[in-house]
Amino acid sequence: MLQCRQQDCLTGDTIGPARAAVSCVLGNQTITEGEIIDPPSNTASVSVDNLKVSKVVIIDKEPNPFKNGFWDVTLKYVFLYKLTFREADGQIIGSIMANSIFTKKVTLFGSIGTDITLSTDLFSSENDSCNLDSDPFILVESKAVALTSELRYINCCCNSNDTAASEPNEVFVTIGLFTIIKLFRIVNLTVQSRGFCIPEECEEVSSLNPCDFFENLDFPMDIFAPPQKPEFLAGISNNIPNNNSTSNGNSNCECKNCGCNCGCNCGCN
Repeated sequence: MLQCRQQDCLTGDTIGPARAAVSCVLGNQTITEGEIIDPPSNTASVSVDNLKVSKVVIIDKEPNPFKNGFWDVTLKYVFLYKLTFREADGQIIGSIMANSIFTKKVTLFGSIGTDITLSTDLFSSENDSCNLDSDPFILVESKAVALTSELRYINCCCNSNDTAASEPNEVFVTIGLFTIIKLFRIVNLTVQSRGFCIPEECEEVSSLNPCDFFENLDFPMDIFAPPQKPEFLAGISNNIPNNNSTSNGNSNCECKNCGCNCGCNCGCN
């Protein structure tokens, strides 16, 4: 079995604006599933809660054309979370379930094989059989954490009578993704087990930039290999950041003056 681990800091520029996971009414507007979420006009801040990887889709698995025995794997991660919108005084306006999608491609050694027939009741109450080509199996483990959330102002107008100049239009969420990707084949081996690999304790990292902070975190191996009883009682811990994040409406705002050269700032700093 060959595997690789990676941690990606996914900004809004990478995964795009948050989209509605379900159709619902937010404020005085109806948002359809899959649409970009347009925050209520009186929103001053937004927070993201209960972030998780809802599913990982294996899009493609092909032999690498240049490296014999290696395979190119394309994966799609779907993140699910709740956005809560607040007024300037902290009063909750409403909330909505949202999602974001991230696609990544990795190359791993998967060796070569022959056509076999596999039968197992591991995932079914009945004994299922299937014919397999020479492809290796894929196993993906992942953990996501919310780093920041922010409102974006993109439809700036210069007419002083147009209130849309100070209204948010999109929500961008920054997500930290830990993932382990494995290629494996079913073979018969005799091995000596020494238990799980226990990583060293993570060092505290402090950074003003959420991506710098996330990328310097030690990879949380104990998420994917839970500690056994002796290690658990010894009090092993990790430094996974809290899965809640809040940001005000003036962060990294992108403004346009609609071609009228009046230099409006949409309320941005």
